Amino acid sequence: MRAVLRNTAPASVVEFVDGEYHWRVAADHADFLRVHPIDWLNLVTAEQATLVKRNSRRDVWRVDLDGHAYFAKLYHPNDLIGKTKVLLRGSTAMLEWNVGLYAAAYGIATVLPVATALKGLRGVGGPSLLITDAVPDVVPLNEFWLEIRGRRSEERDLADSLARLIARAHQCGFHHGDMHPGNILVRRGENRGESLFVDLHDVITGAVVSRSAAVANLAQLNQWFRRHANLTMRCRFMKAYLEYRAAFRNASPFARDINLDWRELVRRLDERAIRHADALWAKRDRRTKRNSRYFTRIRPAPGWRGHALLRSKHPSPTAVAARFEYKRSQWDRWLKEPLAWVHPDRATILKNSHTATVSATRLPVNGESPRIVVKRSLPRNIWKRFVFTLGRSRNLRAWKMANMLLNRDLPVAQPLAVVEQYRWRLFRTESILLTDFVEGASDLEIFLRDRITQLAGAERLRVIDELIESMVALHRLFHDRGFSHRDFKAQNILIRWDAPYDGRPQLTLVDMDGIRYVGRTNQKDRERALVRLAASVIGNSGWTRTDYLRFLSRYLTAFGHSDRHWKARWREIERAVSEKLTAKEARRQWKLRHYGRE
Repeated sequence: MRAVLRNTAPASVVEFVDGEYHWRVAADHADFLRVHPIDWLNLVTAEQATLVKRNSRRDVWRVDLDGHAYFAKLYHPNDLIGKTKVLLRGSTAMLEWNVGLYAAAYGIATVLPVATALKGLRGVGGPSLLITDAVPDVVPLNEFWLEIRGRRSEERDLADSLARLIARAHQCGFHHGDMHPGNILVRRGENRGESLFVDLHDVITGAVVSRSAAVANLAQLNQWFRRHANLTMRCRFMKAYLEYRAAFRNASPFARDINLDWRELVRRLDERAIRHADALWAKRDRRTKRNSRYFTRIRPAPGWRGHALLRSKHPSPTAVAARFEYKRSQWDRWLKEPLAWVHPDRATILKNSHTATVSATRLPVNGESPRIVVKRSLPRNIWKRFVFTLGRSRNLRAWKMANMLLNRDLPVAQPLAVVEQYRWRLFRTESILLTDFVEGASDLEIFLRDRITQLAGAERLRVIDELIESMVALHRLFHDRGFSHRDFKAQNILIRWDAPYDGRPQLTLVDMDGIRYVGRTNQKDRERALVRLAASVIGNSGWTRTDYLRFLSRYLTAFGHSDRHWKARWREIERAVSEKLTAKEARRQWKLRHYGRE
């Protein structure tokens, strides 16, 4: 039998006034804190204090006193909204104090409040302080999961512990409004794997947690685990959650039967998870053009303005430059002369056409020089010049679209910065986009022609099979995330995969011009991508008709269709490919007549 982590509410509370602050201290900690005097409201000067986290709303300190550790949260509602919230609902420190006591009374594992200090009425007069007891040997849930991932026994124990914690909380009228893995701690040492809540300022207590609220809570947690846990383990967690809800049906006056079987719960969770993910992704999309911890607005030179990356929240496996952290001052210095990044004396020209100049160069960051790609847009006719001057910018759209794809776990080269030159702050005259360089990669067309043709027999079959699985997964994820692509060709897919071709290849999408976000893709969007891919690899010596049919079969049958149905679809797609090739040749001839090249 595994030990279960419990809270113990303070038996009594000592209250006193110290200067302008009204204090409440748990009686069993009062003597200890009294003999270790420290200025809790000004921990900057305390040798025992270490700053853990700081933002515009609060500072979090760890304080070590004679072998005993505490955490101190100093809340400072400086703006009007923050002060209004304090006036209406009380100080955040007092809210967390009350939630902690409530959790302890109902046996819900949380950090234990030790003391709180308020200034003025309800804490309106200034900052408020909350001191909690430090729980030894704990780490955030997301870090702990990554440590044990792949160790099935520990994964099962953690899923069980987490299901028990959340089920008890819901049955005891405890609703955490921000249930992401960073707000749940897990023990490493004794009672390894036991979970407890932290950051209790967004918790509602003393009310029934409705079925929809419980599902929404689980959807919040699922947002992170859908990236880092397999389906089997997530299903195990859901089954354990239902079992513990039934076990805790008499835990409090707020307990209710959820009246859902496992399949119905999974269905509702899937629906709610999609809604939660869409809202979260939309929020992340908006911040790409704002000042935040991840992005910044820049004005590096007269007439130039744009956006730059400070740090990537989820860098792709192929990222190099995107793994660094940047400062606004660095971008201002690097982009003081933006057009110099595409000058032949400084960069290697990769493409020089009537629509764009693309070059490869290096970014001098933190003593290293990761390679980057720089793209300069060039309008090719009078109409394009008019659109470029007053309409949407291709590079700015590429910045937005690439970040949207990254937010939805799709592999693209990380955009690093986009800057544009304006005349009289109205007319766009230049546009430069900097993106990460995918080292060691070639486009899919070249990979098939130069690598696959060197293989034969069983080895070729194995490699092609892995490639098809990865391509099917990429197409399906791309469309399921709500994107359509009018130019999903082999040249716009980079692949990094070295001999002897173990594991899965790393695929990366490039060239954002043909991508649109439509929210929910239809059959036409999906088939257009399949047709474009087929047209781009026909005639490639490394990709046979049989290979494409195997790819098509796996992609189409994954949606519950019979063999007969997918074969009918294949014939329709084949006719569309023939039409696409005819149109492609006509387009090629048109380019030759107008530009003298393709």
